[in-house]
Amino acid sequence: MTRATPTPRRPRAPASASQQRLDPIGGLAAWPIAPVVALIVVTYAIAATVSRPHEIQIEELAVSAVVALIIAAAVLVWSARPDLAPFTRTRAIVVVALGLVAHVLAAASAWQYNGMIQDDFAPIGLGLLLLALAPFRPWKEILALGGISAIIVGATALVQAPFLGVRTPPALFAIIAMTQVLAPSLAAAAFSRQVVNSIHRWQTDARRAIRGRTEENRDLLAHEVVDHRVKNLGADVLPFLADVLERDALTAADVKRARSLAFQVRRVLVAEVDHTWLDDLIERERAALTERGLNPLCVIADPERRATAFDSDQRAAAGAILVALCTLKGFDPTSLVVQIDGSGPAPADTAQVTQAFGTRGALPAPATDTTTIAIVTAAQEQAAAQARTQAQAQAQLKPRSRSTGARAVDTITIQAGISLPPYQRRRALRPYLSVLRAVFSQVRVTSRHPLLTLEFDADRSGSNSTKGT
Repeated sequence: MTRATPTPRRPRAPASASQQRLDPIGGLAAWPIAPVVALIVVTYAIAATVSRPHEIQIEELAVSAVVALIIAAAVLVWSARPDLAPFTRTRAIVVVALGLVAHVLAAASAWQYNGMIQDDFAPIGLGLLLLALAPFRPWKEILALGGISAIIVGATALVQAPFLGVRTPPALFAIIAMTQVLAPSLAAAAFSRQVVNSIHRWQTDARRAIRGRTEENRDLLAHEVVDHRVKNLGADVLPFLADVLERDALTAADVKRARSLAFQVRRVLVAEVDHTWLDDLIERERAALTERGLNPLCVIADPERRATAFDSDQRAAAGAILVALCTLKGFDPTSLVVQIDGSGPAPADTAQVTQAFGTRGALPAPATDTTTIAIVTAAQEQAAAQARTQAQAQAQLKPRSRSTGARAVDTITIQAGISLPPYQRRRALRPYLSVLRAVFSQVRVTSRHPLLTLEFDADRSGSNSTKGT
């Protein structure tokens, strides 16, 4: 009897994930939920307070309850704004705490004169506020906040039970009051959990497909790399070796020529090894700007190759904002400066590259033949020009020193000139900044027209807690 092969379990998202974090662009479409819910909550609170003046004994407390709920709704709308993403745990706690304060004040304002629990606006308003957290916070957090709120609301109803107009067991009133909070909380938690798991499964399947496609194309890519290397060697190195083998003799001129060719090969290898995804991206954008008839000057200052430590999400987010800046109307193609520095050690592969090929800009011992001397002189001039450009970029950006202790934090700084009114510039970059805030730990925007400076940190300490919880 054969045993059936078990079906593999579908991957589940981390408990701390939310729709806004996993899908920042999709989270932008969900933010109108917040102002709609806030409007409903405020309208119902005002209408319920005005419609039952006979139950209110302390008008000041009733007004304070409505004001507290209005503030809670305002904090919800403010926290859900795309330009302030992500919606942090602290903001969610403040919203729920204000809703609970409104509930306690409303209960105190009608103490001993409240006719029914069902028409109290505070529990319903609090439940709607919890419902609005679904796209922004993890489902476990919504469930915890809803459970705590339901316990407080149920306890308040239990204390009021002897003074209510209907005589039923006090526990029934507590259950009714708790249901008004628990039902929206459970709905929000279920929605958040389902959406987050769906997005996570889709992303996992997409990454698996990309890895599979990469494995399929690995041999083809290897052949292309070999052909590229042979093409580079075919111009000078291979003919020289063929000539030496044909003569079956080695002269002093051959030694000098071999030294010169070795330096050329080393220079090409160092340039290719130093190349990062950021260099490739800037080269593509520089070529695109050139095709548009512009004369771009895009400066990259990443001497320690810290760009290689960025994960796929960070590379996609940083690349998207760079492409958006280069294609934005009013962009000055001579103003783009990208710098990456950090407080921790450089990525591990940088040390390996340095050990194998030397530091970026390092030059070998000078040769004696005129050909090599000319090559070395040109390389020195190119390295000096690059060093001057990077020094000017660093002087412009004025990086701040950071005291981060043992944390390894890489900071990417982008500066560009954009001749657009501030409102249009903010509107054009809003979705990209929202994604950056969801991916990076800190995002700082400085605008001094027409210069725009963006700074965002990538924490390499192995913890995502700094991205805002």
